Amino acid sequence: MHRWVFHYGAIDDLVCQLHLSGMEATAGLVLLTAMTGQNKSVLLKTPAVHHRADGYTGATPTAIVETHKPRRGRRAHMSLALSDLPDWLSIPSNPENVSARDELHTPFGLYVLLHELTSRSRELTGTDRLLIGWSGTGGGRVGRGLRQQVTDRWVCRWARGHGLTADKPDAEGKPVPLTATLELLRLTYVELHQKPVAHTEQTLATDYLARNRGNLAAYQKVVAEALQEEVAKARARGVMARLTRADLERARTDAAAVADEYGIHATTLKRMIAGELDTVMNACVDHRGGPHAPPGEPCRASFMLCLGCPCARALPRHLPLQVLVHDRLAERRAEMTPLQWTQQFALPHAQLADLISQHDEADLADARANVTDADRAVVTRFLNRELDLR
Repeated sequence: MHRWVFHYGAIDDLVCQLHLSGMEATAGLVLLTAMTGQNKSVLLKTPAVHHRADGYTGATPTAIVETHKPRRGRRAHMSLALSDLPDWLSIPSNPENVSARDELHTPFGLYVLLHELTSRSRELTGTDRLLIGWSGTGGGRVGRGLRQQVTDRWVCRWARGHGLTADKPDAEGKPVPLTATLELLRLTYVELHQKPVAHTEQTLATDYLARNRGNLAAYQKVVAEALQEEVAKARARGVMARLTRADLERARTDAAAVADEYGIHATTLKRMIAGELDTVMNACVDHRGGPHAPPGEPCRASFMLCLGCPCARALPRHLPLQVLVHDRLAERRAEMTPLQWTQQFALPHAQLADLISQHDEADLADARANVTDADRAVVTRFLNRELDLR
């Protein structure tokens, strides 16, 4: 190299005027992690090749990239959608001041910017990776060059360079440098959003949320308050009316009296006993007069809402299905985060618990023993929402 070149700056400075520096590429990686919550192995291998799902039609711009996460086994190949929709955490205070070229508050905007800034670097190195930057040093015989950085070391250097500090100072009141890693960024994302990212609900609950004990007490308090609120709703709404075996015996000789006790017509009672009005866990005595549809219109609500509906009536033959749904909902606790389970299933679980508590242990044991394969199939479809009208 001619010595006159050095009058314009050091080699690293000159190269980084044309290509991303290692720190700049690392900043892009940190921001991608914070916006998507994806695992670092996925983001490091994010390709520059993508598909525009919006077709450049003016709809929400979205880039679909094919990624790979080996730990998922046969589901290792994933399609990652990067849309031009800001996460609530990343919306700038003055969005109108953000230029069209530098919209770093959306995954799509960041991806497009990184794609543009690293295009020449990819041409020179022959790689299809999105994240590539200039390294002025290297271990062993690597030396200077354009390449993907060693993530953990570079992220720590990036955090130190920006003076990031932890929330709490040390014993002497001095700021403590923040230990920033991609794993902690991912954990922060799933904690804030309470939803899995390329893993199951169970993995989120057991491998991510449970291992971070720092704010476990606060999380447990939120879950407890939500659970208390849902149980209070169940108590206030009550459960469906239940006909006993004695009621069915009396209906054989005095159907009008039994029907009057339960607020229905004698003809409706006979149809209900015959099984003509069954839904999943009960019978419906007026599917055009319920609270979940305009008067005269057929009810389109989920059968789960029957648990608190004034049109629902439970008969003894419904007990096996009620017990099965109750037990299945309880099993889902282990597959979901506590807060999500509480928000989705605490109310029906409490309503079913109240309903089946009106039976003695012998009845419940018989109900569990009498569950059929057909019952299991119906409940599986029911809980997978295959029976809902959409």
